[in-house]
Amino acid sequence: MKYLKNSRRSGALLLALLLAVTLFFSSFFVLTHFQHDCIGTGCHVCAEIQTCIRTIHLISGVIGLGLSMIVALISAENLARIYFAGLYLRPFSLVRLKVRLNN
Repeated sequence: MKYLKNSRRSGALLLALLLAVTLFFSSFFVLTHFQHDCIGTGCHVCAEIQTCIRTIHLISGVIGLGLSMIVALISAENLARIYFAGLYLRPFSLVRLKVRLNN
């Protein structure tokens, strides 16, 4: 099982590294080729710039969605933990214990 844990961790690290490298090189290509000599319709450099911009936009959206899902999951888990802790820790009342008071 330890092998699987290390394998998942290294796979996740490799995926994060690939995403970071893709973002870096896409941004670098857009910055270096933005002022090129465009030939108009059918310009290959413009097509590559559009592809890089779409890649940056897609990866940024996925990362933002992933982070928002992680924050929502952690918040829901903490709220559930607080709620269930309150259910188990609240004091018992006489009505709940069904105690009859005779005076």
